[in-house]
Amino acid sequence: MNQDIKPETGTTEQPPVARKVLVLGRSDAVLQTVLDELTAFGIEARGTASPESAADHFDARDFDLIALGRGLLGEAGDALKARLRQRHPGVRLLDTYAPFAAHQIIAALDREQPPVPDLDAYCARIGYHGPLTPTLETLQGLHARHPDAIAFEAIDVLLDRGVDISPKAVEDKLIHAGRGGYCFEHNGLFKRVLEALGFHVEGLTARVRWMARPGSAPQPHSHMALKVWIDHRPWLVDVGFGGNVLTTPLRMDTTEPQPTQHETFRLIPYGPGLLLQAQIDGDWRPVYELSGEPLLNGDYEVANWYTSTYPQSPFRSHLMVARTTPDARYKLLNGRLTTQFPDGTSHRLELDAEGLEQVLRDTFGLPVTAEWRGMIEQAIERTAEADPVE
Repeated sequence: MNQDIKPETGTTEQPPVARKVLVLGRSDAVLQTVLDELTAFGIEARGTASPESAADHFDARDFDLIALGRGLLGEAGDALKARLRQRHPGVRLLDTYAPFAAHQIIAALDREQPPVPDLDAYCARIGYHGPLTPTLETLQGLHARHPDAIAFEAIDVLLDRGVDISPKAVEDKLIHAGRGGYCFEHNGLFKRVLEALGFHVEGLTARVRWMARPGSAPQPHSHMALKVWIDHRPWLVDVGFGGNVLTTPLRMDTTEPQPTQHETFRLIPYGPGLLLQAQIDGDWRPVYELSGEPLLNGDYEVANWYTSTYPQSPFRSHLMVARTTPDARYKLLNGRLTTQFPDGTSHRLELDAEGLEQVLRDTFGLPVTAEWRGMIEQAIERTAEADPVE
C-alpha cells in the first residue's frame, strides 16, 4: 500500500504561498482523485490510504489542515484524531465525503463557515430550556419540541410565492415570523441548529411512500431527512414529515421496532438504502425510502424547486398543515381537521371558511393574514375531493 500518495504533476499555476493539506482515506484511486483536484486548485496536497500510520508517517505541524474520509467515521477515526491531536494539539481536522471532499477542504481553508442560526431565538421559539451539548439527550429534547412548536405547512406554494430555503429566509420565516414550513425548511433549519451545537449531521433524501396507492409509480426523491452520528451510532432525525412526523430520533443500526409517543416505527434494509415503516392497526405501512448518500445544499434546491412548482405536486393544489404534540397529531387537509390520539382513536371535523381560519390561527399557531382568504376559500371547495397522494 502506498504510504505517501502525491498528486500527479501538472501545469497549474500555484499561489505565492501554497496551503498544505493531508488527506486520509481508504482507497488509493479515490484519494488520488481528490488530491489531483486540490492540486489543480493550487493546494499542496499529500495523502495516504493507510491512515492508521498517518500519525507516525507525517508530522501534523506540517499541514494547515488534515482531512479524513467518511470511511474513517467511528472508533478508528476517533482514535486517529486523538493521536494527531496528541502530537499537535492545534491541528485542524475535517471530516469529508469523497464526492464533496475537495470543495469541503477548500471552503475550510478559506474559513468559509455555514450560517449559524440564532440559537437563543430558536430555543425560545420551540420552548426548549434544556442542555445544548451534542448528546442524545439534547437531540431528543429538541426533536420532541420542534414539531409541536413549528407547524408543517406549504401555504406559500398555494399563494404562488415560491419557497426560499436559503438559511436567512428560513430563519426569518420559521423563527422570527412565527410561520411554519415543509421538509426542506424544517430539516434545513434543524440541521444548522444541530451543527452549531457540535453534532455531526448528514443530509439525506427520501422517496415518499406514505398514503401511496398500491401499485402506483414510485415518486421522485422529494423529501429531506437527516442522519446524526452520536457515539459512532447513526440516528434518523426528521422534524419535517407533516402529519406523521417523528417525535424522537430513531436508531438506524437496528431493524427492531422503536416505540414513540405516537406510532411505533422500524427501519429495514431496502435496496441500497432503508425503508421507514410505521405500525398502523397492527400492520407495517411504508413511510419513505431513505437514500444512503449524504447530499449538499444545492441538491435540495433542485428538489425544492420541483416540489413547490411542479403542477402535479400535492402542495400546489391542497392545503396541508400539521402539528404534533405529546397528546395528539393535528392534521389539516383542505377544510377537514383530523385529530389523532396516541391510543389510535381519532376525530374529524369539517370546517367552513371562518372555522378554517380560526383553526389555522389557534390550533396551528399561524399568523393568518387577509391575503390568505382566497386560499382558505379554495381549500374549503376542495374538501370533498379525494385525498392527495403525498
